[in-house]
Amino acid sequence: MKISPETSHLLEEVEVFSHQRLHHSGDLALVFETAKLHHQEQELDSLSFLSKFLTKTFAVMNRVGEDGEGYDKLSREFTDNLERAMSLLRTIVNKAPDDVRGRFAKDYFAISPDALHRVMQLLSDLSWYKNWRIDHRSVS
Repeated sequence: MKISPETSHLLEEVEVFSHQRLHHSGDLALVFETAKLHHQEQELDSLSFLSKFLTKTFAVMNRVGEDGEGYDKLSREFTDNLERAMSLLRTIVNKAPDDVRGRFAKDYFAISPDALHRVMQLLSDLSWYKNWRIDHRSVS
């Protein structure tokens, strides 16, 4: 899939904003490009919002531990919102070319610890995008 100059520029801006902390910038570019081409900006915005929530919640869950106060509630909210985020990601990626869909199915949508780890990294990347959007909006 060819990435447009606009998407490449956006990705560069998010990469700089994140201080080069993106894990899957190439896949993030594919998500950006697919969402743009198929007018799924609202889905991308919702996905980035959920990504920010999920990465923050996951960090809190790790900090408090399974025996910590409120962990069960956080875990339920995390699971519910992860399902929503995965649904949005699938909605976007389902419009991508076959090779991209196949790779995402293997790398992100498989039921395995490695796929979950990659999903969490991609969600982290999307949370950087959300933070960039918030920062960018306040400057405009």
